[in-house]
Amino acid sequence: MIKKDIKINLENIDKNIISEFVNIALSTSKIKKIVVQEKNGDWNLRTNINLFIFGEIGSTKSTLLNQISKKTNCKKPFTDLTYPALIGSIDKLTRQLLIGACWECKNSLLLLDEFDFGKRNKDDIRTLLQLIEGGEYNKKLAAFSSPTEEIDEDLFYSFKNGEFNVKTRFSLIIVTMKYPYNSQNQELKALVSRCITLPFYPKKEILKAIAHGEPLFSFKDLTPKEKEIIVFKKDYKKIVDYVDNKNDGTNYLRIIGDCVRVFAVLKKHNLKMYDLIIKLGSKKFK
Repeated sequence: MIKKDIKINLENIDKNIISEFVNIALSTSKIKKIVVQEKNGDWNLRTNINLFIFGEIGSTKSTLLNQISKKTNCKKPFTDLTYPALIGSIDKLTRQLLIGACWECKNSLLLLDEFDFGKRNKDDIRTLLQLIEGGEYNKKLAAFSSPTEEIDEDLFYSFKNGEFNVKTRFSLIIVTMKYPYNSQNQELKALVSRCITLPFYPKKEILKAIAHGEPLFSFKDLTPKEKEIIVFKKDYKKIVDYVDNKNDGTNYLRIIGDCVRVFAVLKKHNLKMYDLIIKLGSKKFK
């Protein structure tokens, strides 16, 4: 049974904890399906964990993203991800299709550095929300190019007769100076609610170590051997009971979901990770 209560200082989440979350998030991007067994039947859980990392100017957030990109061999961070860059666009001169980041980053991480929510069109953020929530996207454009279709096992990217049909899977990691909980931006609130939020305020000792070349991110391959994972009733009940005892109802189902995703990767109950997810997810918008 899960009984132990681990105390966490949320103002001092260090680089090792962030590395652990990033490695788990990357692993979830490679899982095709998580099936949860519970008393009223089986259901499919969204597989990907998404991270929202916030901190002050000079807290090495961009350095962190660049190290993640290099050590995981994923795409370099995007700084201004518009709708055409996310989904795809037609080159005006050649009429050729430019593949979108949602497909380029499949089974991997999509990294966003200082994404400016205030300047972005609401449709940009809503499209991003749709992709991280379900992975599928369909839209007709008033533009045409040669038909394109790519398939990767259960995923596909198609553009035919001016219509995008996409099924992709990636884990989103955003770093920003924006403190998420005071925002009145509805799209930002929706995005944060789908992420694990991680405050990152490294102390001087950490910054000094970085100045001497110590890495911010440590990669560890946690990818499960199975692409389809079943979470049995007994383990799901342990997670639900643990969350139920510690959460007041804020983001209750999303917290349970992220704890299940951690369990699906690690194949064991990690109480430290659960406590972090519960406490961070229990924050409320003002």
